[in-house]
Amino acid sequence: MNVVRYYLSLCVLIAHTSVLTGLDIPWIQRGVVDVGCFFAISGFLMFPSFQKRESLRHYIGRRAKRILPPYFLIVLLCAFSFVLISDLPTADYFTSADFWKYLAANLTFLNFIHPDLPGVFDGPEFVMSAVNGSLWTMKGEWVCYMSVPLAYYVVKKHPRQAGAIFTGIFVSMILVRLVFLHLAVVRNSEFYAIIAKQFGTLLVFFYLGAIINLYFPLFLRLKWWILGFDFLVLLLSDHIPYYDVLLQPVVAGTLVIWFSMIGKWGAKLSRHDSVSYDIYLYHFPVVQLVVLWGLPQKVSPLMVLLTVIGITVPFAFLSWNLIGKRFKNS
Repeated sequence: MNVVRYYLSLCVLIAHTSVLTGLDIPWIQRGVVDVGCFFAISGFLMFPSFQKRESLRHYIGRRAKRILPPYFLIVLLCAFSFVLISDLPTADYFTSADFWKYLAANLTFLNFIHPDLPGVFDGPEFVMSAVNGSLWTMKGEWVCYMSVPLAYYVVKKHPRQAGAIFTGIFVSMILVRLVFLHLAVVRNSEFYAIIAKQFGTLLVFFYLGAIINLYFPLFLRLKWWILGFDFLVLLLSDHIPYYDVLLQPVVAGTLVIWFSMIGKWGAKLSRHDSVSYDIYLYHFPVVQLVVLWGLPQKVSPLMVLLTVIGITVPFAFLSWNLIGKRFKNS
């Protein structure tokens, strides 16, 4: 599973590098789908994890220790170190309302409200001025995590209907996503598109993972049929109406669990601590710095990509070993 997580992190890193630098870096890039696959894995793991303990305090504490320290670190690190690259003088930077809005919005998981720092990444060479566009998933992550105790409470009251309950949540989230995507078009409002992506999409993947876990013995018995179905749907995807909303989460989610859980091909690497989460947190501002340094105009796309990876991975290891591991084991 750790190998799959690394692969997904690499996909997101490459997708963001392509978008932010304007370079054509060939890869299987699906953006939100790669992020959704992380949530399918989380949904697959979270319900058994909670079921073993059934302690809300312990469950939230474990999630907070793993997720929050590196998240807060990257927010604060960017906020205070990027004064060095801001167009504003130091005093103006730290007294700017935009600086404090950035801190307030990002420390409360509302990155989309104020993703920019004053005088940072706002030149014509930047596709967007956001400091770290990867942080949008955090609010959705906590919504998913906090839904687990509620869903488990209902399932415990009606154990025979567990499959129907999880499937009902899954279908409901697809319908919610459809409604908000429709509203985004009808009312020409980006707000509804944000809601559809940041909550509907992530919850769909999360509860697909929960359904697969619930019926995992059946999943294993049908694994080759599932794999064949997924590849057939992928081949026909361009001709299937509403594929992105209705079938893409099913195909992507089942494939990511399939490759995570079938066989032992990634067992050796998965014995070690994973820094895929830290890679996800750190890569976006690194790409923005690469654009600031003008590398996309000076070197090949491959060298740009290797530079991003070469800077991101050491920061990810430092983040995990100095901060993440210490809090997780505390």
